[in-house]
Amino acid sequence: MKNRKSRLTAFQKMYMNSALLVLLTVLVTGAASLYFAISIKQQDLDTAIRDLASLTANLEVVRRDLADGAPSPELDQELRLLIESFEQVDVLVVCDVNGIRYFHNEKERVGQHFVGNDEAPILSGADPYISEAVGTLGMQRRAFHAVKDEKGTIVGFVIASVLTSHLIVVRNRIIGTFLLLLTVMIPVGCLFSYVWMIRLKKLLMGFAPEEFLNLYIERREVLDALEEGIFAVNTQGNVILMNQSARRMLNMDPDEITEGRPLKQIFPETRLPETVRTGKAEYNISFSIYQKNVISSRIPIRQKDQIIGAVSIFRDRTEVTKLAEELTGANYMVDTLRAFNHEFMNKLHIILGLLEINETEKAKHYILQTSLVSGEAVSDISHRVPISTLAALLIGKLIRANELGISFSLKKDSYFFSKETHLPADCYITLVGNLVENAMDELNSADYPVKSIELGIYSEEAHTIITCDDTGGGIPEEILFSIYDRHTTTKGEGHGTGFALMKEIVDRYEGTFHIDTEPGVGTSIEIILPV
Repeated sequence: MKNRKSRLTAFQKMYMNSALLVLLTVLVTGAASLYFAISIKQQDLDTAIRDLASLTANLEVVRRDLADGAPSPELDQELRLLIESFEQVDVLVVCDVNGIRYFHNEKERVGQHFVGNDEAPILSGADPYISEAVGTLGMQRRAFHAVKDEKGTIVGFVIASVLTSHLIVVRNRIIGTFLLLLTVMIPVGCLFSYVWMIRLKKLLMGFAPEEFLNLYIERREVLDALEEGIFAVNTQGNVILMNQSARRMLNMDPDEITEGRPLKQIFPETRLPETVRTGKAEYNISFSIYQKNVISSRIPIRQKDQIIGAVSIFRDRTEVTKLAEELTGANYMVDTLRAFNHEFMNKLHIILGLLEINETEKAKHYILQTSLVSGEAVSDISHRVPISTLAALLIGKLIRANELGISFSLKKDSYFFSKETHLPADCYITLVGNLVENAMDELNSADYPVKSIELGIYSEEAHTIITCDDTGGGIPEEILFSIYDRHTTTKGEGHGTGFALMKEIVDRYEGTFHIDTEPGVGTSIEIILPV
């Protein structure tokens, strides 16, 4: 328990790191600024003594007195006025070639010999220079400049210098100023760091950056562990998230970088950018990705009523669909067996009744003339339709039609390109089931001279065509205009969704729905789906 209490929170660690960063920044910045400030001050002083030495060496009175060999009152007066204009310079000296002082800002030193032994280069014709040496007033930094007569002969030299003690005072003053600034900036920086940390924590919804990073990693791992494929885009259609399941379904490399890339470039068939544009969510949409049966939902992402992107969640439903189809097929087979049983029991009751009234001959004739649904027709459907659920549905419809006195058949030229169809089985069930059921209801609603339904299914690699022809009374014109609207029906309340469901599937796969109907002749419907 003590260890837990003594441990710093993530926020405290962040604040300490931030404060240390501010402190380090202030110290480094202060040290660099101090160095440059002292260097600039040094350069300013060097410039001042160099300019004063040059200006003095070029004065006519200096040249004249050195050439005459004796200092004049005019020299002292003019140079004292000159040195007053250079407040930073501590010493100004004019000497002849023998080192005898003709001028010194301290009068008692005039006539004495120059001290320092660093004048030899200037007397030998060297260019003006700056040196450091010990003079009569102590350690100095001084600038030398030669004085020449009209013939160019060196007749003396000038030095302008700054005492080292003066430099130390200047440096200490600069250092003191910076230390004062540091003492103010450090607490201000720490306060700023604290305010920024509070602001940052609010921006991160109460999480510290480390916690936020850990949360992001954990959620990313969770997303990658899901079987569902998930990818999201921003308003520009660029990927902002794609988990590993989505990568696998799109046959992508697990390490391929997707963030920031246009989703259309990775998955051209996607309709997710349209979800961003329309802001309309779509759920449980069936389609195919690389021959995989997929069910997808596309949902817009909103922030304060503004769409900032969209996310698609999809899953490979192949195995689940197979199990569902098997279960659905079993249900259809049960219904088929029930229909067989129902039809068989009805015929047995007729035979029993004839026997009960001693109509033996009629009973024999009935047995010889009647039969159940042709076994050949059932076998033909089972062999030609590779989708078990659809085959069971068609057999059930065949038995029901037989009970109602309707001739129902699968066209002989119907075929399936392969057992693995690109159109999901539930789409076949919805389309075929509603087409046949509507035709049977129409034929059973009146005493038509011919009651016949012909169903055609043509499943090719590039598209699927489903046709249904009946000999009913046709579709009334007033119904035909609104036939795709829900609840549009001639059967009464509780009906009217069949054509609407079929139209939804056709629109989903961008197919066509064609109805050809004629009163008193019948109706022919053709559905073409490009899958």
